[in-house]
Amino acid sequence: MIIADGEDHHRFITQPDHARLAGRFAEHWGNETFERPRPFAAMVLAADAHDDGWWEYDRRPHLEDGEVVDFLSVPADAWVAFYDDGIESVVELNDYAGLVTSMHGSGLRRRRYGLSSSWPDTPPSFEEFVDREERRQTRLAGELHGRENDGEHGNERRSDADTRLSDADIDLLTALHEEGEPPEGTESRLWCNYELLQVWDFLSLVLCTSEWPEETTIDSVPTSPETPDVSMTVTPLGDHEFRLDPYPFDETPLTASVPARIVPDGGYDDEAALLRAYYGGEHETVEFTLRE
Repeated sequence: MIIADGEDHHRFITQPDHARLAGRFAEHWGNETFERPRPFAAMVLAADAHDDGWWEYDRRPHLEDGEVVDFLSVPADAWVAFYDDGIESVVELNDYAGLVTSMHGSGLRRRRYGLSSSWPDTPPSFEEFVDREERRQTRLAGELHGRENDGEHGNERRSDADTRLSDADIDLLTALHEEGEPPEGTESRLWCNYELLQVWDFLSLVLCTSEWPEETTIDSVPTSPETPDVSMTVTPLGDHEFRLDPYPFDETPLTASVPARIVPDGGYDDEAALLRAYYGGEHETVEFTLRE
């Protein structure tokens, strides 16, 4: 659950709904500066579904020591259980989307594979999860690396060709698993796509985690696998409007919305009282406008 504190209320946004917002960004990513994601459908699916494992947990709010539990405070055993389920559900839909979603999950416990070097190293309670997901990634990568085009159908199988991993992608995964970061100067599309998911996820979090966001810089924003990453500045303009520089989408302005629940800030004694307030709270659709 993502919780933004207002003057007299909490705004609750579920993790899966936040992911739908990231999926909206994926759908419209790409212009003269930023290459359109490829494979497109698999990457939109990864963005849209990367937090599907949270559905059951986020059906109700949680309390710990009298404080509402947000997405950063979930106990390790619960976090591992629903990430396991969520990643598996994406793998069942699409191998490539599942691979990137698995990398996202393990990366959250491995300093985002070098993108967040100041984060702590893998806590013991997550080591088994990371090992399991990296084994899954190796298996999926082997299958995707060996996948060949169906020569009989030629370009009709372009979507399958886009999901086939290159040698550079395999080298990338090996380095991530062994060193915790990508090889210097990599042009792996898989790494570009992993970074894209981090950007879409973080941009959605910037918008969802506060009712009064401050100007934020998002680093390591890829423009293509072959070109250097850039930094993107997200500047609030008021009334849920934001300026992005450089601007990454195929239309401007881009509007995107997310459902929320508004719950009075009441100092709840137990989860039953919080649950009643949550499901008795007001529904709100928060619409964001992103412009150049």
